[in-house]
Amino acid sequence: MAARREDESIQMENLFADIDFISGEVDSLQRGNWASKVSLVRLLKNLLYSRLLYRLAKIERFSGRRRARFFKSAEKRDPMLLVQKVDQFCMNYYRRIKKNEVLAKRNAELGNNNGLTVTAIIPNYNHARYLSQRIESILNQTYPLIDIIILDDCSTDNSREVIEAYVHKYPGRVKAIFATKNSGNVFRQWQNGHSQATGDIVWICESDDFCEPTFVERAIRAFRDPSVMLSFGGVQYANTAGEFVEGLDEYREGCEPGIWGRTIVRPASEWFCNGFGVKNAIPNVGGSLWRRFPISNDVWKKASEFKIMGDWYLYSVIAGGGQIAYEPAAVSYFRIHSNNTSGKKAQSSASYYDEYFRIMKILKSKWPIPEETLNRFLSEAHKNFRRSRVGGAKFETLVNVDELRATSRVQPHVLIGLLGFTFGGGEIFPIHLANALHELGIDVSLLQIQTTDDQQRVKQLLSPAIPIYNANHVREAGVVNFLERAGVSLVHSHVANVDKLFLENGDLPCAYFSTLHGSYEAMKISKPRVSRWSKKVDRFAYLAERNRVPFEGLNVPENKFLKVRNAIPVDERPFPKTRTDLGISQDAVVFSLAARGVEGKGWTEAVRAYLKLRERRPEFPMALLMAGEGTSVDDAKMIAAGDSTIHFLGFIGEVHGLYRLSDVALLPSRYPGESFPLSLIQAFQVGVPCIATDVGEIRRMTTIESRQAGIIFKPTDETEMFINELSQKLEEILDENLREELRETAIALGKTFDMSQLALEYLGEYRSLIEQHG
Repeated sequence: MAARREDESIQMENLFADIDFISGEVDSLQRGNWASKVSLVRLLKNLLYSRLLYRLAKIERFSGRRRARFFKSAEKRDPMLLVQKVDQFCMNYYRRIKKNEVLAKRNAELGNNNGLTVTAIIPNYNHARYLSQRIESILNQTYPLIDIIILDDCSTDNSREVIEAYVHKYPGRVKAIFATKNSGNVFRQWQNGHSQATGDIVWICESDDFCEPTFVERAIRAFRDPSVMLSFGGVQYANTAGEFVEGLDEYREGCEPGIWGRTIVRPASEWFCNGFGVKNAIPNVGGSLWRRFPISNDVWKKASEFKIMGDWYLYSVIAGGGQIAYEPAAVSYFRIHSNNTSGKKAQSSASYYDEYFRIMKILKSKWPIPEETLNRFLSEAHKNFRRSRVGGAKFETLVNVDELRATSRVQPHVLIGLLGFTFGGGEIFPIHLANALHELGIDVSLLQIQTTDDQQRVKQLLSPAIPIYNANHVREAGVVNFLERAGVSLVHSHVANVDKLFLENGDLPCAYFSTLHGSYEAMKISKPRVSRWSKKVDRFAYLAERNRVPFEGLNVPENKFLKVRNAIPVDERPFPKTRTDLGISQDAVVFSLAARGVEGKGWTEAVRAYLKLRERRPEFPMALLMAGEGTSVDDAKMIAAGDSTIHFLGFIGEVHGLYRLSDVALLPSRYPGESFPLSLIQAFQVGVPCIATDVGEIRRMTTIESRQAGIIFKPTDETEMFINELSQKLEEILDENLREELRETAIALGKTFDMSQLALEYLGEYRSLIEQHG
């Protein structure tokens, strides 16, 4: 009987494992932007062929059976229908998983991804009358992955009673936060709810409004594309009874005529240079979904300085350098009643027009808004002013037209290009740079060349605030057209593949900055091509002198080159295991190697040198920690032969935490492409000295005021000699006094690798090049 139970338990675990795997695949299916990976020609071909088959299915001279076959064949080939089928499949899958208590509990325990999740935030104040309809319209959504946070701002009606009833009825899904003091500002409520949200997507739902059951299902589809930051639908008016009222279709036509009957996905810059630059095209926040990322206190504070147009300002921040999607089939309702803050009563106040002036100042400083759009914006503002008969003020006094016309764009949009989300300095560094630029308030987006084989652990390093475009998107739009539509001020490339994409396709409408991580040498870019590209690149940054070898003999002006340092932000996370967990004594000297497990990085050499040291100094407590993945790892494990003081940790994310456990960082590299290794920077940032080879820029990067933060030695091609010398260096650093001296130098050196400071330096270069470009 016991054996049978054990067998059943194993079968259940295998079943769970299979379901976990399928869940991951479904999650990737929903999140994956499949359409961007298919060529435009193929999409058009399938679309045209399916439309032909649909027409044939309507021709009555064909038999009913044949017409049915035409229709069925059209459905199979229709790319638009396929998108809907994928979404429907994913939603049905998640819905079934959630209904199964055992599976739902297990997924929660494991933290499994179960598709894009949505947090609906309901800020409420004295809307008990409408609250149930609002909550029910969320609970009844056909999209299942929605949790709800209700924020009550000290209501004086029976709102609390209504809210508590829903919390009691849906304890795992509805959460309530009751304020002890009225916030006095709706954006403070939004900020509070946003900070509590856990979903991938945020949905702020005003408590007196409601929506169609399919709103989220239809609006969320756009987020398959990682460049989409905001999605909105067809907001409509409703009266106090919840009945449709006309008006908002005409309102949207006033923003930008003739576009609102179809799905649109386009860059934020294009939206704000057109419809969003005339009026707020999302008249009610509940008609929009936002990709969730931390929004700074400064942004929320600035939003709260607007009484009416703070949401318009927030949309500009959330969209940033990404895209905005419009889906007319995603319908929500904006209830009109006497307590609305944005109606005719607000338009009769002089402060309303001051907000018009302030919002356009912000938008013009952020995007290249054309004169035509500004004129339409002013016309709209003036029309409202005349209609509302604002007393005691002139329009020209409230809205300084000359100042608006003179306002120029100062906020750049920086597009950072990299190969993909893989392990390597040329990929990791640009991700951290993008994050740091975003922290400085810059609109930044990412372009990846390769969309296959993404490493999720690398992708998770990127802030969710940063939109991701891919090379197919750029190719299909056309390079110049893409850059102009996205309002890109400067492209910062980190790999030759990006240069090839942009520099082989006509004159660019923006500045261009290229950091040389070694890809020109690795890809063997020809001299004629390097020469052509050099004429279009405004600045080359390089880490090591060898990066300039491809330019020898090409007479590229010296002022086009800029030598730079590397940097990385400090990760405060502790390593998940302590010395005690690893069986390492507190007085042991711990050596750590954190690198890719590829030939040349010194994995086998480090193990052999360490074992030689162990033979010479068996009395000395020591340990070797090896972190990384790759083909060399297995070779190193075989050499280690089960030595209990050598620990193979696999891939780790907490490299800083690993070094905090350690006394010495190892990088015995003979890797041909070594230049400015991030792993040494991470060691110095936590005060750990190194033993490393004098390759690339290692000697320069380990030096401060003529002092070294470690033992640096010249490598030799003769492996046995190299291992013996490395082993001698390991023995030298066992001296406590030497380690302490090197440690103090490492602490001082670590302070120079500040990611925020480096981002500021890059930003200074960007602004100079953008200004030169005109």
